[in-house]
Amino acid sequence: MNFYDLLKNRTKNFGEKIFLRVDEKIFTYRNFLQKVDSAEIFGDGEIFIKPENFLDGAIKFFAAQKSGKIPILLHSKINFSEIKNPGAAPGCVIGVLTGGSTGTAKILYRNYASWADFFPEQNKIFKTDENAKIFIHGSLSFTGNLNTFLAILYAGGTIYTTEKFSPGIWQKIFAEINSIYLVPAKLSILPPDGEFKNIRSIFTGSQLLNEKKSRVLMKKFPAAEIFVYYGASELNFVTYKKISPENIDDVKNLGKPFKGVSVEIRDGFIFVENKFGAAGIKMPACVGDRGNFDREGNLIFEGRGEDFINRGGVKFSAADIESRLLKIPEIENAAVVKIFDEIRGENFRAYIVAGENLRKKIRRTINSLEIPGEIVFVKFLPLNDCGKISKEGDFFE
Repeated sequence: MNFYDLLKNRTKNFGEKIFLRVDEKIFTYRNFLQKVDSAEIFGDGEIFIKPENFLDGAIKFFAAQKSGKIPILLHSKINFSEIKNPGAAPGCVIGVLTGGSTGTAKILYRNYASWADFFPEQNKIFKTDENAKIFIHGSLSFTGNLNTFLAILYAGGTIYTTEKFSPGIWQKIFAEINSIYLVPAKLSILPPDGEFKNIRSIFTGSQLLNEKKSRVLMKKFPAAEIFVYYGASELNFVTYKKISPENIDDVKNLGKPFKGVSVEIRDGFIFVENKFGAAGIKMPACVGDRGNFDREGNLIFEGRGEDFINRGGVKFSAADIESRLLKIPEIENAAVVKIFDEIRGENFRAYIVAGENLRKKIRRTINSLEIPGEIVFVKFLPLNDCGKISKEGDFFE
């Protein structure tokens, strides 16, 4: 069984139902299967696909599976030389990329069951069933997008997307849908005006969602249940939290484990045990993330290993500093990056999206030990192919 088989199966049940809408192009399940069946894919074994656009990537992904090949969708800006390929294990049907923004991109291989067996649970939690009309944005090379795309296919729902990076255009689409999956960086650029009572669920992960943006989302989408999840490409979904007025300011609280997933803390590191991990991942597994549990058993996320900064013997979490900065009302967004310091060894620089110089207010608001070594005011923060804030490249030098 692979995902082409799933597409054929769903076409039998939902043939004339709309499966995918990309801007003005609309495909029923049957139309889309016909597109896949007419596509040609050359090569054997593992097929690297650098799609021209969303639709091209979706068609080639299934076309590769039709002939028993293993599709690997690549980010638009990645080079083959930047990819570490361990080779596919027996029984795997797809490869997904992880990393690449802070180091060498690695291919993780998955069999069909490692995702499909979990789809019923995630669809139940995130309120996505065969009536789902969900908006996603960005490349299917981003694991979160591909997983959501396939989970909606599993449910028999409908996917909406656009090639345009325009929150204004996204909002026009919002009037036609009932669910949204976007990473926090993209949710953060939605304009605060406008109200959409038709949205019933929003789910997001890969980054922390700050209190300020959560309040905007609750006002903008008053009927929506908003979920934040913690997971990793290697591990699949781990924990989730439904945002409420009671926990909205507890940003690092990422909730309790999904059914079938167990979590433990060893020496401050998060270890996960489940049957939904990528091939070759020995359980319990750790991807270098730090955390702890609160008294109610919620996972409190403390940051990823590379995000910790040792400034003169005092350790800081970049995610924690970003969270504190975002509590200042005038700051729209923030990114904290590690920099070299000749005296202290490591220091950090804060890039802040704000309309005015807030240096004095930052120094009054944040603990003196946590003041960034440098503060740089910018008009925007760059996003990578996965829709996350990219902390690499010339922008942050």
